[in-house]
Amino acid sequence: MKNKASVDQSLSVSFSKYMEKYNEMYVSLAKRIKENIKESIKKPLIVDLSAGPGFLSYELNKILPNAKIIGLDPSINMIKLANDKLYTCKECNLVLSKVENIPLPRSSSDIVVSRFGISSWDDPKRGLSEVYRILKYEGKVVLEVLNKDYPKLKLFLMKLHMLVKGADYKVIRYNMDCYKVAFSLSQTEDLLNDVGFKIINKEEQAKDWKFLIIAVKE
Repeated sequence: MKNKASVDQSLSVSFSKYMEKYNEMYVSLAKRIKENIKESIKKPLIVDLSAGPGFLSYELNKILPNAKIIGLDPSINMIKLANDKLYTCKECNLVLSKVENIPLPRSSSDIVVSRFGISSWDDPKRGLSEVYRILKYEGKVVLEVLNKDYPKLKLFLMKLHMLVKGADYKVIRYNMDCYKVAFSLSQTEDLLNDVGFKIINKEEQAKDWKFLIIAVKE
């Protein structure tokens, strides 16, 4: 079992404050998710795994106001922050849960998304099996993943950048710890294929710090 970074109240608050500076990343991902929902689905059910402080769910609610959004996170501290962020969202529900045991019925969801969550899951293969279970036929999973193959020199420069941008030491250490358990594109493809997904899109620049991968349940 891989060691996972814990998220206490102090880290949750510091992480949320730091990521507010990079809201455009959540906006961009929300747009990509919208592109992968069929127009014929008038009220999609979106599941946001490892939802953190709720930034992605918030942006999804802005561009998909008719969607029902369920955000899951194993940290009660993140759930509290997400509740504050999403207090105006009538179709948003937050659930304290690990991805390995998603409390949703089989074939109930139109799309499942996770931004960097897979690095923190206790059992990624089991987690993706749960994603497969709750997705409807032709439902999609959209994963933004920290890249294990990101060069160590660039990772060091990222750490310096975070310092310059005023990141708390706990946030920097948490970010670096997440890279220790990150996945390569090929590893993520293998996991998705093993579970039964069909990969339909991959977006990766050579040795970039992250990549996007989209798969469908057939």
